[in-house]
Amino acid sequence: MKTVLCICTYRRPAGLRKLLETLPRLTDTDGLEIVVSDNDAAAEGLAVCDALRSAGYPFPLHTVAATEPGISAARNAACTRALTLAPQLLAFLDDDEWPEPQWLSELQRVQQTCRVDVVGGPTRPEFPDGTDESIRQNAYYGADMGLPDQTPCQLQAGGNFLITSDALRALAPEFFNHAFAHSGGEDLAFFLQLQQLGYSMAWAANAIVHEPVPSERLQDGWVQQRVVNIHNSRVRVMQLLQPGLRHSLVRGLKTVALGIQTALACCLAWLRPSWTDRARQLRWKLRGKMSAHLGHATIRNENY
Repeated sequence: MKTVLCICTYRRPAGLRKLLETLPRLTDTDGLEIVVSDNDAAAEGLAVCDALRSAGYPFPLHTVAATEPGISAARNAACTRALTLAPQLLAFLDDDEWPEPQWLSELQRVQQTCRVDVVGGPTRPEFPDGTDESIRQNAYYGADMGLPDQTPCQLQAGGNFLITSDALRALAPEFFNHAFAHSGGEDLAFFLQLQQLGYSMAWAANAIVHEPVPSERLQDGWVQQRVVNIHNSRVRVMQLLQPGLRHSLVRGLKTVALGIQTALACCLAWLRPSWTDRARQLRWKLRGKMSAHLGHATIRNENY
């Protein structure tokens, strides 16, 4: 069964090279082709691909220069190019990840066993040595739903998944919404649109990829921005895909409830310092949601 792997890259030539050099270790790669979409004007990612092709890279390696900025444009360019190769399945990875050898075969196995349209797997963070355990346990690093293998689910993160070509074509020509190109959330909107169209999803617990956590991401400022961005984009996605007064009221009530929870957590943090981190994250979450309710979109100030 022909599978095309889509990789978007932006100013991470070393990460892209590591990922591409890891792929020959995958099991069951018959019919695998790769599309790399680079939307940096310097085209460092395309240069990496040219060098690997010249060195005899074992898979067909296609490239596309995405002329518009933002992750949505890069993803859309990759999807459009990949579909011209007539695959049955398309897989997606980010340029700062690397998969375990069974990654692709596990995604394919779950897709075929469960007869679903989309399959997602865990992205596990790789921390620097000596990282505090409280940071390692923070759910905002990586993307792992923690579900048993083959569990039906609603996927949210786009860094590790497999989709049938028929399901992907259902969202053409704009597979990933440009409204979330610079804030993130384009992947959540993508999966929710598929769910609304009736496409099914499942979890592949053993389709594991790894993502490094640079030291700068261990700082409170990075975590704060990530929490705010995630919850701002979630509200904006739901505003787009679930319009109407009733849905707006439900979202507003949930945010009010979050505000009450945040206030209680802050009081507990004053009495019990062990609640400090929890209270801070709730404040950041509330800030992201409130800014979305007020019509503001946050901007993600990091390479995707």
